[in-house]
Amino acid sequence: MDNHPKAILLRRFYAAFAQSDYISAVAAFFRPDVAWHVSGNNPLARDYRGTEAVLNAIKSYGERSGHTLQLDTRSIFADDDHAIAVHRATGERAGFTYSAHEIDVFHIEDDRIVEFWSFSEDQGATDTFWS
Repeated sequence: MDNHPKAILLRRFYAAFAQSDYISAVAAFFRPDVAWHVSGNNPLARDYRGTEAVLNAIKSYGERSGHTLQLDTRSIFADDDHAIAVHRATGERAGFTYSAHEIDVFHIEDDRIVEFWSFSEDQGATDTFWS
């Protein structure tokens, strides 16, 4: 994996989700005006703006999945402006087993996440999982 400072920051960000109080832990990584863009056609797909909205969305994703969604981070790449994480995402919900590669793209300034986008290789399966 990339050893660029932004890649290291992103690995710390994903590791924060393992903490018991993960919401507070991940909140420290966001700028107050953070924006998260989630593509798709499901109840959670939309743009979230501001730390509170993004944190509420993260809670909603956890609750909706029954906290079964797991990200196996395969690669992280970074340069001076962006970091990209490639995951294998798996989970089970309402009798549906989800498995797809997902890519998260982050714009980072001053060691804080300013904006990020989430994409799935199989948007149909992603929409089914979250619907």
